[in-house]
Amino acid sequence: MRIYAPLDDPAVEELDQIAKMKGISRAQLIINAVDAYLHQPEPSTEELDQLRIELDQANSELGRVKREMDQASDLKTELEQLKAKYNQSTTEISQRWEETKILKKELDKLKKDLDEARSVNQKLKDDLLKRQSETDLLAATREELIAATTARDKLQEALKVRDDEIAFLRSHIAQLTQSISQLSLKPSEEEVKRKDWWQFWK
Repeated sequence: MRIYAPLDDPAVEELDQIAKMKGISRAQLIINAVDAYLHQPEPSTEELDQLRIELDQANSELGRVKREMDQASDLKTELEQLKAKYNQSTTEISQRWEETKILKKELDKLKKDLDEARSVNQKLKDDLLKRQSETDLLAATREELIAATTARDKLQEALKVRDDEIAFLRSHIAQLTQSISQLSLKPSEEEVKRKDWWQFWK
């Protein structure tokens, strides 16, 4: 024979908890309770008091179990939240690690570019110093050329003056030579006879 009795959810949950504590099924717990109820002797006042005490203790224990279960539920919820935070942190850490690797590659590239730029800069400095040296040498050479040109112009001017003087002296010497030649010509016979020079020129 089967007997059905409607129970609300809290009663069912309470039965399950007690059955779990005793290590039996819900049905067995109900059968034991019915059997105990049917076969129990008439309790005395002392027994009733003792049963009340035990019932209070059972209720107290049940309350404690409920509180522990609530705490366990809270701990489970907190654990799930911690797991979610851990998973999120792990994801963020992985993402940051990937970003760090990318940044490291970019940093290495920037360092390489910086080294190349420094090398080019040093080469440009060396070329600039070389060009500056060449410019200084060119400036010195230009100054020497200007000085040489000035000296050449002065020398040419001096040579022109000397050539003018030489030309003047040559002209003067030519005139003197002509004058001397005219003075040294053989006198005419009449002049020789007149001056008695004929024997000298004979």
